Amino acid sequence: MDKPEQPSETYTSRMDIIGWWEQRRLRFNAYVGLVGFVTWWLVLIAGSAAVKPGVDFEEPFGMILGPLLYGIMANVCYTFGWIVDIAVFRGKPRKALFRGGFIFSVLLTSLPGIWAVIAWLTTVYTGRKLN
Repeated sequence: MDKPEQPSETYTSRMDIIGWWEQRRLRFNAYVGLVGFVTWWLVLIAGSAAVKPGVDFEEPFGMILGPLLYGIMANVCYTFGWIVDIAVFRGKPRKALFRGGFIFSVLLTSLPGIWAVIAWLTTVYTGRKLN
């Protein structure tokens, strides 16, 4: 995901660090958004298959409003990344901080989909749907 740093790249100010982070925001949003889209469909399909008829695996309001709020909060947290980076400015961006935040974000985003698939597989194995 990260391009190798060119030897000529210099980060002489905190604004350079912010620029480095902001250059990666669109890719971050694209990856987290794609995982979120797959997760949303898994919750819709596998989650619905795991529950009895008339029961919602996830509240419909949460399925509509949740992704929007999640996307906003993901970007707020992304901004905290560069805030932390410039707070302890050392002249270059913390690639490990970016990478760790990215991995955490993707894993957190995928959890509802993983749970939906596990719930569905449990119902297939036991033959009993969830209430």
